[in-house]
Amino acid sequence: MLAQLGLRDYIGPLISVVAAVLSAVCFWLNFRLSRRMADRSLNLEAQKMLLEINRQLIADPWLWSIYDEHAVRADADFSAKCAESRLFHAKLEAFAYLCLNAFEVILAEARGRRNESNIWADFFRDSVARSTVVRSILERPDASRIWSPILIERYEEWKSSTASAGADTPAPK
Repeated sequence: MLAQLGLRDYIGPLISVVAAVLSAVCFWLNFRLSRRMADRSLNLEAQKMLLEINRQLIADPWLWSIYDEHAVRADADFSAKCAESRLFHAKLEAFAYLCLNAFEVILAEARGRRNESNIWADFFRDSVARSTVVRSILERPDASRIWSPILIERYEEWKSSTASAGADTPAPK
């Protein structure tokens, strides 16, 4: 019976196989393209968030005092104008929330990727290490309800690494 099959009988299945292979190739190319576009979108959003943080620091240089050891804290004007001001402390806390929101978005979306997001992970660790304000926000009892598990996990990793390294970073309040 197979001997009776002609060339026409093989063309239909051959075309189906070729179409399936082309479909798989197009799927793979489309998948790679959409992945690259998603990564690019993430990078653009990260840049926008970083620009917003920079805008805030330029608009109010006293916000640099979010870092415990920053030179702006030693300025006499800082002590006179900001150190005791409840309004300034609220603004400083709002700035810390802005930074944490940026960290949360980028770290959650870039989870497990080895790319530019490592810079954000390093920025997060540096901010936590240098800022009592950021640590105090993450130590609040409601922090796990406000922030994603990924951000809280990164903070807990930082705490355990500093505790095991015997770092002289002050403990969170």
